[in-house]
Amino acid sequence: MSIIEKTTHKEKKILKKRKLSPSILEIALKNVKNNMVLYESLKMFDKNTDAYDHLCKMIMSNKQILANIMKFAMKECKDLTIEEIINSIENDPRINMTINDHDQIVGMNVEDQSVIGACVRYDILFKATLPTKKGKKESVGIFINFEIQKDETPGYPLVTRGIYYASRLISRQKNAEDGFASSEFNDLQKVYSIWICPKHTKEKNDVINVYHIKEECLKNEWHNQVEDYDLMEVIMMYPGNEYNYEDKSHSVLEMLNILFTTKMKAEEKKRLLEEKYAIIMTEKMDQEVEFMCNLSESVLKEGLEQGEIKSAIEHTKNLMESANIDINKAMNMLKLPENIKEIVIKELKKG
Repeated sequence: MSIIEKTTHKEKKILKKRKLSPSILEIALKNVKNNMVLYESLKMFDKNTDAYDHLCKMIMSNKQILANIMKFAMKECKDLTIEEIINSIENDPRINMTINDHDQIVGMNVEDQSVIGACVRYDILFKATLPTKKGKKESVGIFINFEIQKDETPGYPLVTRGIYYASRLISRQKNAEDGFASSEFNDLQKVYSIWICPKHTKEKNDVINVYHIKEECLKNEWHNQVEDYDLMEVIMMYPGNEYNYEDKSHSVLEMLNILFTTKMKAEEKKRLLEEKYAIIMTEKMDQEVEFMCNLSESVLKEGLEQGEIKSAIEHTKNLMESANIDINKAMNMLKLPENIKEIVIKELKKG
């Protein structure tokens, strides 16, 4: 049985009726004053800094992608359809409506200055209003933070940063416009901090770990209501490096692998996302995936030109001279990849 529930035929028809969204640029420009995630991403594009990482954030801002992850990772979403989850993002799920707004979230202010001198900048931050189990007549607000982590070993356990982020999302609610007033702690809303780590060590392949508050009775047994203390969760997600994409099974980690890990042509990525995960390729989503694939190739090529190739040329030349061997033997001894060998030969011929 699928890990992620398949979208029904009826849901697909509803999704396909959705109007095309305004462009990412249009959404971002409308939110300049609020310092939203999409505008921040585009500012970084202008500076040509970490463009690929910021494009990943823009793709992660797509409601269809978020809904698929939320359905698997959040217990509050497991019994909801993908369409219901999409409707809960920055919306009131009690209102029965067909979604026809843009596919990307607008997002909340990603800059958290609730602690003086300790500013935190989240990748993605938004609020979902989810129906409760009580006949779906009531609803509960949840703050959700998504982080795309390029460096999984930054010099400290990444999970500790996740716990800090979740704690900040709890503490910032007091006396905030979207939080609770004074000592009304019963209005404290749950928070999630979900971390996507596409690059990681081998032992973390296909791993999802959840960290949350758990009650333990040390003497006489007595229990608080779960909702009174189940107020924060940190989820670490590590997609595997390889999957059988033609297998009929579904996995949220496979979806993240298709999006951010595997080296695959844009058309193939889009086909798999549509066929396996019912992600409708609107014009904007299509452009984002295409751009990400093209940017990935250009970033790789640029990195090789600036680093590996220069080093490969120098080492090959030195080995040829010191060992008195030809270029092919030198490159084989250095175990250079085939794509670099071609460039090294061309560059040395110039000299």
